[in-house]
Amino acid sequence: MPALETGVQFHLPTYSHVPLPQLIELGRQAQQGGVGQLWVTDNLRSRNSFVVLAAFACNLEVKLGTAITVQYFRSPVDLADMVASVSELMHGQELSIGLGFGNPRTHNWIETPRPVSVLRETAQSLQRLLDGDKVCFADYPNILEYFNLNPEAQFQLNFNPKTPIRTYCGGNGPLGMAVGGQTMDGFIFGGHYMAALRTGRVPELMNRFHNAAKEAGKNGEIPRVAEIKISLSQDRQAARDFVRESAGQRVLNMYRRGYTHEDIRNLGVDLADIQLLDQADKDGVSPDGFDRLVTDSMIDAIFVAGRPEDCLPRLREVQDTAQEQGFHQMMYSELGPDVDEAMTLLCDEVIPEL
Repeated sequence: MPALETGVQFHLPTYSHVPLPQLIELGRQAQQGGVGQLWVTDNLRSRNSFVVLAAFACNLEVKLGTAITVQYFRSPVDLADMVASVSELMHGQELSIGLGFGNPRTHNWIETPRPVSVLRETAQSLQRLLDGDKVCFADYPNILEYFNLNPEAQFQLNFNPKTPIRTYCGGNGPLGMAVGGQTMDGFIFGGHYMAALRTGRVPELMNRFHNAAKEAGKNGEIPRVAEIKISLSQDRQAARDFVRESAGQRVLNMYRRGYTHEDIRNLGVDLADIQLLDQADKDGVSPDGFDRLVTDSMIDAIFVAGRPEDCLPRLREVQDTAQEQGFHQMMYSELGPDVDEAMTLLCDEVIPEL
């Protein structure tokens, strides 16, 4: 069984205090430590993902990607010219573009209509633009309306991408995975991957993608990336406290989005605890009050968090399962409370042992 590639996702809001030159140095450390691909997130109010990718591409020789680009933040025309521009800096390395809705808070900032249709139209029109085709957005009515594009105009890039570009589906619901299979090259199973393992949902969702890809006439290998939420520190409690709020919000979102009571129990989370968290959030509890209600079982449902020696046994289990399921990369995200320490621990004590 081939070894899994290692990726690292820079979750840009988490590291808002880390300037771009330091992110480049962290990327260099990751590359030297055996990381095969660097990914960046796409978040309003944070550093622009494509500016960060361009900076990485100018200073590193490693595969890059967005995990994910939010389908509502920029039109496919704008997205295509950014992707093609960064491709000219890539030294022939793959540039991977994940597409999806974004995090559950996206709708707090912008309107998010018809997410599945917008995902489909974004993927289709982006691919055509990158292929050098002329695109009339009258053929894509949801994007046409959302971005106020001219229905009579034809758009075409006036230059060509210079490196291999792959599109990855970041929508992991049943409908999103089906759209991904129809229109994209591969998929990124996002930050709830380990929770989905516990609930047994991964094979079903993967089959949605594969069946749709087969119906679309795709017979080649499908790239699959598993996002692994991790928090490393020599201070075990600091590693766990760092992700307490994120873990609580993610488990709460799963509860609110229709995961059954049996699913919640399979996560190892007490149903009464999550109901208490749900009510406190609705009542507007303070951030500190919210964190106090996040249990260790909620953290462990989403994250591998602690010292390297605490994390390695579980990471080995996750790696074995990911290999069995045909994933080709484990993409580590969040990293830890001190990003410099966390990157060192990942590269020196975790990756060599996996």
